[in-house]
Amino acid sequence: MLAGAVRSLRAWVPSAVAWVVVVVLAVATTAGLAARYLADDGSPYPLLTREVGDHPVLAALFLVLSLAAYAVVFLGLRTLLSRDRSEPGTDPAPGVPARLARLVGLVEWTYARWWRVSLVLAVLWLPWFLSSFPGQPSPDPSNMFTEFVSRRSDFAGSSPFADGSGTIPYVDYPTSSYLVTDGDSLWSNHHPFFLMLAYGSVSSASIAVFDSLVPALLVMSAASALLTLVAFGRALAILGTLVPGWRPRTAALAVLALSPLIALWSLAEHKNQLFCAAFVWWLALLARLLHSDGAVRALGRRWYVETFVVSLLMAVTVQFGWILLVAQAVVMAFRRRERVAVLVAVGLPAVLVHGAIMALTSAGALIPSDPIETKGVQLQVLALMLNEHPDALTADQREDLSRIFDLDAFVASFDPSTSDPLKSTGPLSRKTSSFRYETVQPEDWDTFDAIVLDVASRYPGAFVDGLFLKSYRYLDPFDEGTDWYPPWSPAYDRTIDGHRVAPLEVNQTARAWTRDRAFDCYQVSACRPVLSHGVRTIVVVLLLVAAIAARRRFAWLWALPFALQLAIAGVSPLSAGGRYVLAFTYGLAIVLLLLAVEDRPSPEPALEPNTQR
Repeated sequence: MLAGAVRSLRAWVPSAVAWVVVVVLAVATTAGLAARYLADDGSPYPLLTREVGDHPVLAALFLVLSLAAYAVVFLGLRTLLSRDRSEPGTDPAPGVPARLARLVGLVEWTYARWWRVSLVLAVLWLPWFLSSFPGQPSPDPSNMFTEFVSRRSDFAGSSPFADGSGTIPYVDYPTSSYLVTDGDSLWSNHHPFFLMLAYGSVSSASIAVFDSLVPALLVMSAASALLTLVAFGRALAILGTLVPGWRPRTAALAVLALSPLIALWSLAEHKNQLFCAAFVWWLALLARLLHSDGAVRALGRRWYVETFVVSLLMAVTVQFGWILLVAQAVVMAFRRRERVAVLVAVGLPAVLVHGAIMALTSAGALIPSDPIETKGVQLQVLALMLNEHPDALTADQREDLSRIFDLDAFVASFDPSTSDPLKSTGPLSRKTSSFRYETVQPEDWDTFDAIVLDVASRYPGAFVDGLFLKSYRYLDPFDEGTDWYPPWSPAYDRTIDGHRVAPLEVNQTARAWTRDRAFDCYQVSACRPVLSHGVRTIVVVLLLVAAIAARRRFAWLWALPFALQLAIAGVSPLSAGGRYVLAFTYGLAIVLLLLAVEDRPSPEPALEPNTQR
């Protein structure tokens, strides 16, 4: 009886989970439609409960239409993914129309070597490389350069400039004063510490040799683009050995060709694009492990070294990288066959990086990230509830929160698109007085979460509105989003230790022209899907839940890292930041190939041409 109950549970859980996700997508899209078409023009921000209460029939119609549209797409994808795949090794060419024979031949030639994939992508993306290389740093990488190149004493007695060049990084963020270490160093883990070391070392060498930061920016932009090309070359070549048909291979190349934002983001001196490049490479390496049915050792030392290095790159480029790696390693450790390989090549790099950060922080060698950085959702929800209900706090709650925030400034700083003003993020010229980072103490946060929950329990409608304002836009295909283009603002002006970082004059005119044309395209509904992270995010989500419902092998394992990143995007400072879902834009082509892999195990590990060891 128990065995029968377990089998029954395993039969309906995948479909139930998939339909829950479909409903979530429909509700998010409905919230977006309500905000655009039902909200009062005079309202400073949309409120879902208000729009639904004022227009229940139209809101219900939006929900029904959204749910119907997503259901049709989901059912179609589930049907497609439920079909049996051809046996591995069969010739995909028979039956190809003569007019497509040349295309199929070109695709086969491309996938035969990883460097050919990289070369083809370089040619396809060449217009974007020529028009926008090199990328121009934004405040985040500029602060990383500053932490390495400058010292704390360099800012002593200086007046903050309007462009932020005179603002010390831990005040720009800001970081609570009780976390700031002694000494003259600016090193911190606000941005990934090891990435700061890498960027800072290149910057310092550039200044020493050329007395300029421009060569460093050229090298970092070129290296990021090269990493992206190599990552996609390796990923597609690896998956190409597992995918027998020419159609999914062609589709993956077409998706990448029609993704100019990947090419543009690859030129940035940032962190997210480095993680995303490593992420797609990593997915392909895991697929090679999982879809081999022989002994794991048959993969050879190259797989271990390659996977270890790529996992290490994921861990050092973003703050959540180690969390994703540990989660994936723990889940895959339940599979006895791959347990050792995953723990060594995926889990160990995460432990090494996070352990090193903890040790350096404990030793006082670097300034830790402020706890407020993990409270984006609570901050936005609380600020909205206090805007809508000014008397929501009790006297004790107001006293407790006043040790963390200037509550009047906190409420006035509310911006539904970002929590940064609530955290007083930014140079002194535009910093709000919301966060009392100079006087707050660690124990002052002890009651914060309980206060948010108490106010939410008394004003559930405002709580729901706050949650939707913070998160729904990531799953709304019509939302314009924020921070979707690489952060190359022509208005950004920054110098570091007397060396200009921005505006970057190299190729400045072409880069600005391309940016303007991209923004023009983004304002046109028919053109926006070419550039929209939101559309690609939803497509990836639908593909993965359809694979889960179709009970495809390993679908849950592919869904896990994307689900974690979507959750992390929900707690990020921005309410619809494109760079927080950049992995979905990078990963769409890879997911297509992952789901096109033969659904039965192959008799032995797939080997790339000329890579046998």
